[in-house]
Amino acid sequence: MRLYRVDVSPRTDWMVLRLDEAGLTGWGECSDGGTPEAIAGRLAALARGEDPDPGSFLSTTVRGAIEQARCDLAARRAGVPLWKWLGGSDPGPVPVYANLNRVPGGREPGEVAATARAAVAAGFSRVKLAPFDVPGDRSLPELGLARVRAVRAAVGPDVEIMIDCHERLPLDDLEPVLGELAALRPAWLEDAAGIGDLPGLRRLRALWPLRLAGGEFAAAAGEVRAAGGLLDVVMPDVKHAGGVRAALELARAAADGGAEVSFHNPSGPVATAFSAHLTGVVPGVLEYMFGEADWRPGVARPAERLRDGLLHLPDGPGAGLDLDPTHPRVTLVWSAP
Repeated sequence: MRLYRVDVSPRTDWMVLRLDEAGLTGWGECSDGGTPEAIAGRLAALARGEDPDPGSFLSTTVRGAIEQARCDLAARRAGVPLWKWLGGSDPGPVPVYANLNRVPGGREPGEVAATARAAVAAGFSRVKLAPFDVPGDRSLPELGLARVRAVRAAVGPDVEIMIDCHERLPLDDLEPVLGELAALRPAWLEDAAGIGDLPGLRRLRALWPLRLAGGEFAAAAGEVRAAGGLLDVVMPDVKHAGGVRAALELARAAADGGAEVSFHNPSGPVATAFSAHLTGVVPGVLEYMFGEADWRPGVARPAERLRDGLLHLPDGPGAGLDLDPTHPRVTLVWSAP
């Protein structure tokens, strides 16, 4: 077992696990689960048969990477793509939306709008921004609203806009601008209240007829069922849910409750491939990190293929791709003794 770090940006590391078995290699991703040192330490503990806090976010994410790699190995051993091994159908080219949140540069309304315009020029018909993440020279609700307005003006009326609140604003601060946000016709309002905040979700439901999305940190189907009827879009994350089958369980619980599914994926090519395969079982539009690293496609073999807002899955068995350990951005962080 080996852990690789891909140095993406000051904000982002992709943490990728390699598992070799009987001449085959499986991959998993545990990005955003903790620091590289914390992830390596947890892997070392698991290799010794120890886990000091098995229900923690760190452990769930690291175990999820191991489970991804095991599923990848099993599908490769069977000689079939992961979607088929999971009992799904060929998803074909997977529709993706451009998450603008990690593009280098400023966060003034005009700068965010320029990024959105660039995503549309690159072929995306859907964009997501996090307008309340970065403070500025005016109140955060007003500045966030200005960012969304600027993006809508930049991309025109036909491009879908998703708004991710990241639970940054108390609902008392968000409520005064909800009507103006609704007038800009967002496709959804994400994490204005967390999936576990049922009173907050009910309050949002009562305020404005906005489509609500969330669930990126859900790790149990019960959380999804409890929010039934309160979320229009549920967003399992293959990393943080605990792996491929755990994310699929969350997705099925959401679909059974009448919600749409859109896999949460601010991730590298490995988790992106797994999430794309999952859309062959539970269909939905997939998140894609836009503009963070222009060298991104070449860090995987075969190179990631994205064109006109569609992600084309590789043809091989399992997830269908391998991390290139010789890429200059890739370093080995830890390996099992």
